[in-house]
Amino acid sequence: MRWHGVFRRFVLARQYRFAREALVPHFFDALTAYALELARLGLPRAREAVAALRELRTLPLPSFTGEVEDVFFSIQAQLAEHWGEEVAGAVRRGLSRNDLDLTVFRAYLRDRTLALLGDLLRLRQVVLRQAERHRGVVVVLSTHHRPAQPSTLDHYLLGVEALLARDTERLFRALSNVNRSPLGASALAGSPYPVDRERLARLLGFEGPVENTLDAVAAGDYALELAFALGGLGASLSRLLTDLLSWAGREAFGVGEGLSQGSSFMPQKQNPVVLEHARVYAGRLLGGHAPLAFLNHNTPFTDLNDHSTGVLEPLAEGLFAAEGALALTRVALEEGVFFPERLLAEFSPEVLASEAVDLLVRKGVPLPEAYRRVRAALPGLRPELLGVEREELLAWMDLQAFFARREVLGGVGPKARAEALSRAKKRLKRDREALASLRARVRLSRRWLQHLEPEEGEEGAEEEGQVEGEEHQE
Repeated sequence: MRWHGVFRRFVLARQYRFAREALVPHFFDALTAYALELARLGLPRAREAVAALRELRTLPLPSFTGEVEDVFFSIQAQLAEHWGEEVAGAVRRGLSRNDLDLTVFRAYLRDRTLALLGDLLRLRQVVLRQAERHRGVVVVLSTHHRPAQPSTLDHYLLGVEALLARDTERLFRALSNVNRSPLGASALAGSPYPVDRERLARLLGFEGPVENTLDAVAAGDYALELAFALGGLGASLSRLLTDLLSWAGREAFGVGEGLSQGSSFMPQKQNPVVLEHARVYAGRLLGGHAPLAFLNHNTPFTDLNDHSTGVLEPLAEGLFAAEGALALTRVALEEGVFFPERLLAEFSPEVLASEAVDLLVRKGVPLPEAYRRVRAALPGLRPELLGVEREELLAWMDLQAFFARREVLGGVGPKARAEALSRAKKRLKRDREALASLRARVRLSRRWLQHLEPEEGEEGAEEEGQVEGEEHQE
């Protein structure tokens, strides 16, 4: 068949190129798992198809020529040419490109999300290390872009880590919905063969199948949910990066030499460009859900498959942008230097005005009157206008005393900060263990599909503990 040139350029060639570059291993995984299941059912030539697929996956797939329309038919053509039509046809019994493609899409997004979660956990680890390194370093924080109250750098960083921990939760939740297998749903009504869809899901390392077979090939919310989680992460990172840029602007934070650039015109300048580029990547995440929302909007709830790269390309770009934002932010913090004396540049008695109000209230002055007195004593909080002794005021306004009075849960008090750091480390450890478990399942499944063939009743890819001698990668 001769495809129209416009259709070839904007649809077939584009989709084939993306699939050949990113999806081929997942196609072979899904086809091999399905052939294994057909072999378990005793269908003729299915076991030969398993062996053929395992061999064929080691060979390069041809580039797009227009002779076949997509990667699936390219694999089929290779099977037919080298192993015969019957072997090529064996794996297609009850299989549709609908359930096959959606299985491949989800497997690809699962693996990319697992890698991204590793990047996010590494950033959280660096944030906690910086918090430990800068315990008790005083910093003046702002509200409404004006100096507000003193805090400590570790208290600030622990707050950032808590925000990133919630981004981690959102990505795990999105991954849980992505990590479901449509295989066996066929076109939409279900396979005409009694395939075990639970077993197919386990063979591919998924958490389970998408239960309803129509939902399996029609749903697009899994991609939309992932895009929203990426958008939330982008917003979180942009807030941290904005603060780092503000501190860098007044030389309270310096980035590493290999992460900055000089000016082409002003020799005195060394610009913290790594933070700017990281913020650009973070910004690219914020609108990533829009194309996916439009793909779902007004689409009949039957077949979402024809969107193909329309679903995957925005998510692939978003995942790349998230990887870039996380990596650039991480190295900026790893190699950056905070300058404590400059973090305190905005310190003045005014940032402790609320403490002066509290002192007067504790001495019996009604709060409205205390508030008026403090405002009248500004600037400088002159004790004679407050009606207190200078020594008493100085002792009360001491920064360490300020922190010590704030030993509430999550507060800036030394004990509260130490407890928060301990909780954050435990939370990070749990997330690492959860990620390692998911990665181990996928890794074992892929090894199983490529190299081993299960015997009757054996659950090889379904038992994580059978892989020995492999360390989990973070």
